[in-house]
Order: sequence, then C-alpha cells, then structure tokens
Amino acid sequence: MAGVFSGLTERLSPLRQQLLKPLIRTRVALSVAHDQLTMLVHRSASGRLELESWQQVPLPPDLVQMGVPQQPEALGDLIGDLLLQGGIQAPGATALVPTPAVVLRLLDLPAGLAAAGGHAEDLLSWLQPYEAALELPFPLDQASLNLQPRGSRWLAAFTAQDCLDRWIDAVAMAGLELYGLEPEALAVERLLPRALADLPPNQWCGCLDLQGSSWQLMLWQGDAPQLQCSIDCSRGLEGLSPYLSELDVLPSPLWLLADPAEAPPPLERWAEQTGCSLELLDPLALAQLPVEGAWVTPSPAAVDRLVGLALGSL
Repeated sequence: MAGVFSGLTERLSPLRQQLLKPLIRTRVALSVAHDQLTMLVHRSASGRLELESWQQVPLPPDLVQMGVPQQPEALGDLIGDLLLQGGIQAPGATALVPTPAVVLRLLDLPAGLAAAGGHAEDLLSWLQPYEAALELPFPLDQASLNLQPRGSRWLAAFTAQDCLDRWIDAVAMAGLELYGLEPEALAVERLLPRALADLPPNQWCGCLDLQGSSWQLMLWQGDAPQLQCSIDCSRGLEGLSPYLSELDVLPSPLWLLADPAEAPPPLERWAEQTGCSLELLDPLALAQLPVEGAWVTPSPAAVDRLVGLALGSL
C-alpha cells in the first residue's frame, strides 16, 4: 500500500502552493525619509511577517516635503521603477509619513461618540468648536481622521485630505492601491518588546533612534504618545537633557535603535549619563526571511520603521 502513495505528497505540492498563493499576499511598505525613497516588500505566511527584499533610491529635491507628495505623478513613476527593478508584484502599499503630515492627538470623547466607536464624520463635527486647541497644521474641515482606543481615551490620527489624495494618486500611478498612511510613532510602537498597553498609565518609556543624520526621540506615558522630535546628534546625549529634565520620572526603559553595521552604543556608560535603563532593539528579529542569509546587506535606517508598519498588516 505504501507504494501506491509514494511520491503523492511531492506531486500535490505544486497544486497546494497554487491554491495557497491567493492567501499569501505580497505587500509593499513605503517610506520617504532621509532624502530616500525606501520600499520594503513583505508578506504574511502562517501568521508571521516575512521580509522578501528592500529597494532604495535617492529622492529628488522637492518631490516630497514633510511626507506630502508635491509631484504625485513623479513619485508614482519612482515607485513604479522600484517595483520593476525588484520584479515585485503586489496589490497595494502602506506608507509611513512623519509629523506634520499625520498628527496625533489624545481625545476624551463624549459617552455617545465613544459608544458608537467614534465615527469619524460625527467626531469631526463635534470637534469644530475646539479646532484651535487641536493646533493642527491644516484646517479641520480638510482633515481625514482615524481612531484607535487607548485605555479610557482615543488616539486620533489627523491627516490632511489633500495629503491622502496625493498619496493615493502616487501609488495609483505605480499600479498599486493605497491601504493607508501611518504616523512614525505607531510603527515604532510595534517594534517594542513590551506592549505599551501593559505599562502602568503613569510610567514613561521612550525610543531613541540613533540612525540617520539626526537622532529621533519618541516618548510615551503609559500607552499615550507624548513627544516626537529630532535631536542634533553632534551634541550627543546632551541633546536629550532638555526633554528628560521636564519629566517627573525618567523613561524606563529607553529603547535604542542603532545601525547594525556600526558598533553598538555603550549601554552601561550611557545609562549612567542619562539615568535611564537602556535596552537595544532588534526589529529584524520580529520577522523572518524566506531564505536564510537572504538579507545580505545591512538594512537602511528607514527599514526599521517599515518593519513596524508591515507588522500592522498581520
């Protein structure tokens, strides 16, 4: 009887792969940072994030400003070139954009709006009298809004509708659908080894990204983003002092994102200087490569955040 089924598994394997192919969706995550356009190609396989490849090209001047495409058609052509260069076929993409292209605000919603899940149109109407307090860099009546619950409050991500439309046009030019824009802070949250929701509401923690031409500092209190700023790295740790000195309690921990191609930061010495407990993050450990050793070059700085962005698609 064994001989009857000999080789059956091998013969059915190509058919099985063909049937599963629609369920294994290749997607693209995009970043326009550090004067580069970076594309991370990823997919979900067995509930885990798989990184397939990354592509990166210089971003021509004035093509994108503060995360907002100024020339959507030209940006779409550039994205399309990367797709062709990598032989990539994907239905859609998500994009990572910095403040002020996407602005985060914590809101205490009235019981009625909260019970309804904070419908965006109703919320925008309710917020009109408080527009000045929101301090948005664009008019509230021209905003697009996404919400997510954070404890007893709601985290609102405001995007100018014009910015969203420009991104939609750019990725459409490349033959893709735009699945969404996401603030950097939310992508970085997924890289943290401990969920912010599990932290005490008054505990401060932070992430210091040491990659790129300037350091990026993010601070949270409990699960609420409180600060996102750039620091001149030539000042070293002294550049952190103005921000840490304003806190009643120092961040614990302060996670570090470092360039894997360079020597790791001196954690013990830096911990003494800052008074913070420091931990080094390894974003690539949160995903897997389809072939061991396929990731043969160091990831660019933008890939760390793109891994966090891609984790949101699982």
